[in-house]
Amino acid sequence: MRLLPVLTAVLLLAGCGAEASAKAPFTAVVLPSGAVPVRIAAAGDVLYVAVSKDGKPGMLRYEKGRATEISLTPATPYGRMAEWQSLAADGTEIVAVGSKTGGAHGNPRWSLWRTKGTGLAEQPQKFSAFGGYGAGSLVDVVLPTTGPLLVGVWQSATTGSDVAVWTTDGTLWNRQSSAGTPLESTQDSLKFPLGATAHGADALIAGWQFAEGRQQPVVWTLRDGVATLTPLPDAGKNGMAITVSCTDTCAVAGRVDGSLAIWRQSGNAWRRVSDVPDVPVGDHERPVPPVGDTLVYSDRSVVRVATLGGDASDAAGPTGVVTAITRVHDTTYVLAGPDKDNQTLWRAGPS
Repeated sequence: MRLLPVLTAVLLLAGCGAEASAKAPFTAVVLPSGAVPVRIAAAGDVLYVAVSKDGKPGMLRYEKGRATEISLTPATPYGRMAEWQSLAADGTEIVAVGSKTGGAHGNPRWSLWRTKGTGLAEQPQKFSAFGGYGAGSLVDVVLPTTGPLLVGVWQSATTGSDVAVWTTDGTLWNRQSSAGTPLESTQDSLKFPLGATAHGADALIAGWQFAEGRQQPVVWTLRDGVATLTPLPDAGKNGMAITVSCTDTCAVAGRVDGSLAIWRQSGNAWRRVSDVPDVPVGDHERPVPPVGDTLVYSDRSVVRVATLGGDASDAAGPTGVVTAITRVHDTTYVLAGPDKDNQTLWRAGPS
């Protein structure tokens, strides 16, 4: 994949010493008044932006420098107040997950949304689909070419919690059994999924397992209904895979011994990228993977842009924590801010 020309040019200048103060320039994307972006997903020529507005969910389509609203049809009281947790789009369909804490026990009340006509409609589910004694969290919704999947956590039949996967018949979501698969936790290996994405017909899940007395970063691949587990290499004494994304190839962002780590896929193998910026990653931080060779990351609330294995430059515009990065052709979009309720969408490159 081609690097974003404007970012690459700035990094080359900084690396050559021609302009020591050069910064990678970003421009804030203008959204409708009051709309705070919380999730983004690219599909073809379009960037989809999940927003919060006056305590209610909203969805935008951003194309050719213009944002237009996508109508939402909630079906439950919690759906009307949903806070977006995950968003996936493939040019034909949008699937999103919302959540709102409520009830006597303060549990998350999940809402599932899918394309309906020109809008997005909530699909009411049975309480047992995502609730009950064995319920865990939902991690991500993904859109492989074989159909939508939902990745989360559910109580294991043997020990701890399993990685759980839900499929849909178009209306209802049904959890598949993890028993006897690499998704199942055992007394020798406890499993923890943290992020997921699609790559063609595959779904990839990033996370970690506790095995052999240490945290090991791993990736699960779901292909034709079969799950495989791949431990990520060069993981030190304490590693964790946190987020995963795919363009032409797939990349994982995580941490090893408390510092940022990046792995990239080549065929069915993974390798750890050398010369990644030395950035601390805390227990609750979620660094984002690179897009192509462009890595955008937070270093103590300073947003920086680097080419993998190359030089880094401060970003002009974004500050705080980077929560998402994606690309539409030669334009890179970055979501960043001091917290989830105060994020700004930024772009670098052509509009």
